[in-house]
Amino acid sequence: MDTALLEKLGLTRNESITYLTLLKTGTSTSGIILKQSHLNSGKIYEILEGLKEKGLVSETIVDGVRRFTAAPPKQLKYFMQQKKEKILEEEKLVDQLLPSLSILRSEPLEQKKILVYTGFKGIVTAAEEALEDTPAGAEIISLGISDINAKYQHYWVKWEKMRTQKKITARYLLSQKGRIYHDLKDEKNIQLKILPLYTPVGVDIYGKDKVLILHYQEPVSCTLIYDEHTATSFRSFFEAMWGLGKKA
Repeated sequence: MDTALLEKLGLTRNESITYLTLLKTGTSTSGIILKQSHLNSGKIYEILEGLKEKGLVSETIVDGVRRFTAAPPKQLKYFMQQKKEKILEEEKLVDQLLPSLSILRSEPLEQKKILVYTGFKGIVTAAEEALEDTPAGAEIISLGISDINAKYQHYWVKWEKMRTQKKITARYLLSQKGRIYHDLKDEKNIQLKILPLYTPVGVDIYGKDKVLILHYQEPVSCTLIYDEHTATSFRSFFEAMWGLGKKA
């Protein structure tokens, strides 16, 4: 049996090999396990201890010799339940830490106003951070929007739901009446205009003091700027372009 499935459940590769070996051999000494599994002898007791901690192996001593037995496969469900409980405990710890960690991060941000993120996860982090810091009733405006990679486009559709939940309005200047227009046209509290002006980046202005500049060409990156003067400058440019756009 391939070890990949067990590894996905949280076992290491060597733990997976050892557990499968014990299922096939029954109660065995470390020597038998090593012979059947071809693992490094220097690591076998460390591997077995890991499996014992997970509740997947038991140990007995017969005539002074340590013998190991695999737990029934259904014990894997108990192991998964333990993982769930641990994750829930960790989530509670994160909830307790968030307020103090946010205060710690906000202090240097007052000095450092430009944050650069890379990759898909970076864009997600920047977009959600900017949205979280934008109060309900504010407006987000954006220009230079065109059809993009499906993964990013799917995310922005999800992000729109988050925006509407916060009761934040939006005005978007689209470069074309393409796929992204059809994704956005039925969203709430939104106005769309078309201006066939293609740019290599998209610019979003969140409220009165945040600008998010998105660059989708590889290497993908985005820049989040916390500065009211910069936001005002981009907003003035947007308003001029908005007057030239045609209603979608």
